Amino acid sequence: MKIFTPALLFSGMALSSATSAVQVYHDENGTDLSVFGRIEARYMDKSSRLSHNGGLEGRSRLGISASSKIASGVKAVAFGEWEVASETSQNGKWDTRYAYTGFDFSQYGTLVFGQGDSARYILAGYTDVFEDVGFHAQSYSMLGGRQEGQVMYVAAVGGYTLAASMQTPVSGMGQYFDHDKMVWQDLDVKFGYAAALTYNWTDGLLDGLAFGVSYDWYDLEHSESGDRHDFGIGISYGHLGDGFYTAVQYSKEKFKQEAHHSTGWEGVGGYTFESGFGFMLGIGYQGYHLDRAENSYISGQLSYDFCPALRLYGEGELGLGRLDYQVKNTSQHSKYEIGLMYVF
Repeated sequence: MKIFTPALLFSGMALSSATSAVQVYHDENGTDLSVFGRIEARYMDKSSRLSHNGGLEGRSRLGISASSKIASGVKAVAFGEWEVASETSQNGKWDTRYAYTGFDFSQYGTLVFGQGDSARYILAGYTDVFEDVGFHAQSYSMLGGRQEGQVMYVAAVGGYTLAASMQTPVSGMGQYFDHDKMVWQDLDVKFGYAAALTYNWTDGLLDGLAFGVSYDWYDLEHSESGDRHDFGIGISYGHLGDGFYTAVQYSKEKFKQEAHHSTGWEGVGGYTFESGFGFMLGIGYQGYHLDRAENSYISGQLSYDFCPALRLYGEGELGLGRLDYQVKNTSQHSKYEIGLMYVF
């Protein structure tokens, strides 16, 4: 579960402000280096793992955030995060989650280059509240979620947050099932861009309310389905991990050569008590046209924080199949996991 608010939901830039980050170096010239991460043991059922049996496995993340002063109001910044899971699930190999560097222009925004989330995540992240379940009732992860070869910009002015990203050419970024031709396609991106704008109320009766819109477009070289574009809209209320939180998002996606749009919606809601106990429920649906359901599910999580560093959680997902009537091969398998996570 994220530990920052929707106002900061853009790539790993948000993680550099996480309360768990520990500063390990600072000098009088304005250079800072922080380290953060987590170590986790979790029991997963066979549907959650890449093996045929359920079992206990470990997972670790390690990240660094660095900055150095260039001039008044300008800093050089760098951010990296890596993850490794046990050999039973991901062959024990380190995978890069974030790797980017660039400039922080203070009130004029941050401009970075490398691997991270596209600007669309500032909105999609409203419902990205679980560790491993949920968050697939829209097309955000189709190109890998955290994409390589990007130029990313984000700026916050008052209650507004503006994000923009540009995708440079990358081969094999994802796969897509063409609903009209009934074939799988590899997605090679020649060029793409994304933009999002959100507004967060921070006082008065609307304190905690956030609203956002997003749009992205990708030139998919060699794809028979043609270029892809996606529009999203979302709203959230509350502060994740602190009392009540709820969010809903809707997206509409279209490939140029396909006859119809794909639509998806996802909603989440829950509460975190001062005692450390928390719960979260979610529901989502994604479908092509009106009669070919892609995904529909309910998800949930129970958690307890022994202290700010140690959390016990259990979460699961149940596939619903078609929401209007039952059709063969449309229901998804249920899955669950129980984890003990230490964050530093």
